Amino acid sequence: MKPQTRLRYAERMESVLRWLASHPESDPDLHHLAELACLSPYHFHRVYRALLGETVNNSVQRIRMHRAAIALSGSEDSMRVVASRAGYASDAAFNRAFGAFFGMPPGRYRDVRSGPIDPQELAMYPISVESFPATTLAVLHHHGDYQGIGPVFTRAFMLAAAQGLAHPDATGFGVYFDDPEQVPAAQLRSLAGMSVHADAEIGGDLERFEIPAGKCAVLTYTGPYNEMNKPYQWLFAQWLPASGLEPANFPMFEQYLNDPRSTPAAQLQTRICLPVK
Repeated sequence: MKPQTRLRYAERMESVLRWLASHPESDPDLHHLAELACLSPYHFHRVYRALLGETVNNSVQRIRMHRAAIALSGSEDSMRVVASRAGYASDAAFNRAFGAFFGMPPGRYRDVRSGPIDPQELAMYPISVESFPATTLAVLHHHGDYQGIGPVFTRAFMLAAAQGLAHPDATGFGVYFDDPEQVPAAQLRSLAGMSVHADAEIGGDLERFEIPAGKCAVLTYTGPYNEMNKPYQWLFAQWLPASGLEPANFPMFEQYLNDPRSTPAAQLQTRICLPVK
């Protein structure tokens, strides 16, 4: 696919990704999605898979499983309601799919995750203080609950690939400006994107964001994205006071080391970066 053609198709797919993100409980209709993308229904799925690296059904399942995990740990919705919202009429099918995604069945996940965090149970995480190199990002803005940023990453990667910005060692980055414990979810500000060459020409909806070279405390976390409250709490409640360091005047950012499209949630690796001075 030629670069200009790929970019044109990527721009068309943006409306599809927005619809999927805002209608996670709806079953996507081929003709409606094809209409949003201004494509023939006969060819829509092939173009989507070529641009996104996965099928529409795979995208929808990832969104729904993420929402299911949040509901299990943070709401009192019944298992049947959670399974139904995830698109499963059978509890057994939901249990199998959830278990494959998160490494444990949904009932056990709820038992383990739904209780308050006990400081005595917070495990130590691998952490190092290192010189983080200056990094240029191509990003999209996200406003709202950090748990809803996933589809923005999908759009950002699609647009970056269409513009030829991706390089072999590119990794995903998220930048988080506000403390979700202090700022209402609807007012949270963040960026979703990927690393690009410093001299990259970034256009369209993507914007340039620079992470300056500096010292960072880097915590390596393995597990689902929606469970990062525990390493964050350990970092600020236990490690930082004992470190003798102070946070620098720059927001938290995260570096994602593997692909959520092909990696089980329990095996996802994230570098949580706290700039320090």
